Amino acid sequence: MNDTALQSSPITLDRRLLLGEIDYQVTAFPTDDHRIDLCIVSSDGDGHVVSEISGGISPADLPALTDVLTSTLAGLIAMTRARPAPAPAGLPPDRRERHPNQGARWTPGDDESLVERYRAGASQRALAAEFGRSTGGIRARLEHLGELAPGGRWRAPRGGSGEPPAVGPAGPAADRPAG
Repeated sequence: MNDTALQSSPITLDRRLLLGEIDYQVTAFPTDDHRIDLCIVSSDGDGHVVSEISGGISPADLPALTDVLTSTLAGLIAMTRARPAPAPAGLPPDRRERHPNQGARWTPGDDESLVERYRAGASQRALAAEFGRSTGGIRARLEHLGELAPGGRWRAPRGGSGEPPAVGPAGPAADRPAG
């Protein structure tokens, strides 16, 4: 349907939907300025308005606006839900590979401890277990902190092989100026 057909159409969309105890009423109708006025009202079992949203929409913008609203509302749902309690030891298959602190922000204290342990010769695997992160996450953080050159080799643990630490493309991290 083009703007002209919508404009001259006497049809008004009026839809009601009952979900649980909430009654949703959706009304849409064409306006004189070639837009669609949309109003969504939800009310509880006693008829009190729970939510209301309304506005004008360009018909050409409907597909993109659908994606924007879907994404935005999904984000709002995620932000307003209570955080679930930690999962028990028997994690479902989709969570087994996830590390406990994956995605969590690094604190300044975490950064200090990570650098100290790295400089003391801790292995990538040991640091990953200690900080609850992936080995890739440990490497990325050390690169971010300037302790490990991007793509550089991991240092051999001190006191283990007796060999000097491996040098990455940018030289040993200890020889670089701080800051």
